[in-house]
Amino acid sequence: MALTKSYTDYAVALHTKTAQSGAAVYVDGIQPSPGLNSQLQTEVVAGDGSVYNTFGALNSGAPAATFETVDLKAFLDQCGTTGMLIDADETHPGAVIYFPKRVIGGALASGASHWTATIANGILVPRTLEMSHQQSATISAEALAIKSGSTAPVTFDEAVSLPESVYPSVGDIWTLGNVDLNGTQLQGVTSVSIDFGIELITQAGDSDIYPTFVGLQKIQPRITIQSAHIDITSVVTEDGLGYNASEVILYARHRAEGGTVVADVTETHVAFSLGKVRVDWESVGSDPKEISLSLQPYYTAGESPVTPITVDTTAAIS
Repeated sequence: MALTKSYTDYAVALHTKTAQSGAAVYVDGIQPSPGLNSQLQTEVVAGDGSVYNTFGALNSGAPAATFETVDLKAFLDQCGTTGMLIDADETHPGAVIYFPKRVIGGALASGASHWTATIANGILVPRTLEMSHQQSATISAEALAIKSGSTAPVTFDEAVSLPESVYPSVGDIWTLGNVDLNGTQLQGVTSVSIDFGIELITQAGDSDIYPTFVGLQKIQPRITIQSAHIDITSVVTEDGLGYNASEVILYARHRAEGGTVVADVTETHVAFSLGKVRVDWESVGSDPKEISLSLQPYYTAGESPVTPITVDTTAAIS
């Protein structure tokens, strides 16, 4: 006996009947990440004084897929900052996670020899965005699967061909950009982290094994900024600061292939505009000193923007 098969990452295919009503959209630039989790729970029962469990059955399951990508635009154009419905029909399979097979002595195997997991129904949401000085920005995502009618929440196929028209590659990369606090550009920023703060609710009943309902419970984003310019406290103040809508913008700067970064006036950068937001200082520490800022955006019902964070993937940096 010997290990003779090995599998790796590939572009994630999004092909739902609602969000991608036409052709599939492939999110490239997938980074090594946790992958797929079944969350299967087996119940075993003993009785009559037996020292052994004498009955076992599947009690529940809640399949979920996670992935991380450097292609901010491709992902955010499909999913936004609040999530995307995964639904399927005869021509739209849903979300397809590929794990292509490697070939001994080469790269990827040819033909129908690859493995996929397909989520037909559920929800896809962004989890975190990480941007650090001189590093490639990454966004992480999670897809939760539900059972719909007789359609299983996740199905496997161990003999799939890779899409002929898709050659996964990293075509675009973004990095840490400007932080604009109501016209004041925060200097010396070393990192920006966005937790999109999406809390999902999944439900099942009637002793169904898998959840049959998933939705949004809460959206409470939180942003952390690290900066070497601790004198930003002159703007933030000892008590923190509250901004009105659209006065705080965080940028992901688009890199130029073969060069440095794309010019600020070119509309290929990514901008995250916050609604009403509290900006609080959390700590000053380390050496050299850095200040940590915590931003908690919120919004007023019936006013613009209608979400705590709005995204523009074709933005110029002002």
